[in-house]
Amino acid sequence: MKKNLLVIATLDTKGREAAYVRDSAAERGVYPILMDIGVVGVPQTRPDIANRELAEAAGYDLEDLIKARDRAKALAAIQEGGSLVSRRLLEEGRLDGVIGLGGGTGTAMVAYIMRSLPFGLPKVIVSTVASRDVREYVATKDIVMFHSVADLLGFNEFIRLILGQAAYAVWGMMERGSRLDRSKAMVGVTAYGINSQCAVFAEDFLREKGYEMIGFHANGCGGMAMEELVGEKWIAGVLDFNPHEIADDMFGGYCKGIGPSRLETAGRMGVPLVLAPGGLDNAVFSPFYPMPQEFAGRRQHGHDTRFCVRMEAPEMEQFARIIAEKLNKSRGPAHVLIPTKGWSDADKEGMPLFDPAVDQVFTDTLKGRITARIPLEEMNVHISEPAFARRAVEILDEMMMKKSRE
Repeated sequence: MKKNLLVIATLDTKGREAAYVRDSAAERGVYPILMDIGVVGVPQTRPDIANRELAEAAGYDLEDLIKARDRAKALAAIQEGGSLVSRRLLEEGRLDGVIGLGGGTGTAMVAYIMRSLPFGLPKVIVSTVASRDVREYVATKDIVMFHSVADLLGFNEFIRLILGQAAYAVWGMMERGSRLDRSKAMVGVTAYGINSQCAVFAEDFLREKGYEMIGFHANGCGGMAMEELVGEKWIAGVLDFNPHEIADDMFGGYCKGIGPSRLETAGRMGVPLVLAPGGLDNAVFSPFYPMPQEFAGRRQHGHDTRFCVRMEAPEMEQFARIIAEKLNKSRGPAHVLIPTKGWSDADKEGMPLFDPAVDQVFTDTLKGRITARIPLEEMNVHISEPAFARRAVEILDEMMMKKSRE
């Protein structure tokens, strides 16, 4: 049976390029479906799914939007409809991969549609803006940004080479398939730069228990990716060793960018969670993520071009209030595990951010706010010691085993 590849482009401006990708895919035995996300121009090649169909799927009349000269609303209607139609194709078994083409606007629209599709489905965007910071397009999803180098304006041998390579890339991903063996439960674990050793130790302990570990860089996007995978039922348990992102998000640090669901999805889904305060001792700044003036004179630890700034008692109280509010919403099993000898490599004896008394402010505040049904356990170890990781895995395993028996 032929596999189906959705080709998305603004056919009024990228019709020739989209047709070339369509034909390249067909040469590989793939059935291409051409979706037009152009707004007002005449398509340069005939689509299989017209822009008006997309707008109608989202409940809009494209002609009315065009007459009103409301381009922004027309774009929003088309990309919303594109998401709906794409998911419908997937549900019908008619979607095995997606490739899109675009400049700034086209890339944004294609990425919007791709972000609504599940992890594992091949997603490639040939884009003129792929050399820039692409987080706004990719967000948490497994989207491959393929830099076009030259503008998608003027049809030439160089562009045909780039488009052909991109078509082959998505074809290769489709041939490999996206089926996962779920015979082993996966446990989500957060880690970041100066606090990754705990996750390293945890992997061996999890393997001994029969689990697979999937790690997430607590850099803002990483934490949110874990939340999304928990929500999609890929993850059966969570060791959230590093809610550090809360500190950076609060003060504009390097790992900012979390959404309102951070630390809430496991509780909402009933997924067992062990939480530690890893990395909350500091916020990370750099020349591109400048430190707030209010932190001038605070203790610092150099990491590379980035540097960690000590969070003091007022911040500890804030973090504890935020975390208590989120955990108290939980409908599933949760356990807080706090190491009393430090929460990162910069927060250990002999290091510049070591301050157990300030860390204790967090613990005491959390104790006073967290619901009684969620245990809070203190261990007289540093977070990077094997004993801490082993205990966290033991707690999680007990909760997961109990849940499996229910």
